[in-house]
Amino acid sequence: MTVKQLKLLRLFHGLTQQAYAREIGVSENTIAKIEAGYLEVSTATRAKVLRRFDPSDKDFIEFCQRMEESEKLPE
Repeated sequence: MTVKQLKLLRLFHGLTQQAYAREIGVSENTIAKIEAGYLEVSTATRAKVLRRFDPSDKDFIEFCQRMEESEKLPE
C-alpha cells in the first residue's frame, strides 16, 4: 500500500486524519506523518487499514479513476 492509496481511502470515506486514525487504531500523528511523507506505510499500519477498508471495492476504484482524470490525486 502506498501513501497515495492510504490517503485516497481516507478521502473516499470522507474521514479526517483524526477519524481515520481512530478507525484503524493508530495515532493521528502517524497518519499525518505518513501523508506528509515523513513515514512509510508500515506493515502493521497496512494490515490495520486492510482489516477496516477494502481497496478493491468497485466504488473506491472508480473514485480513484475520477480523481486521476481530474488530476486531483494527492501527492
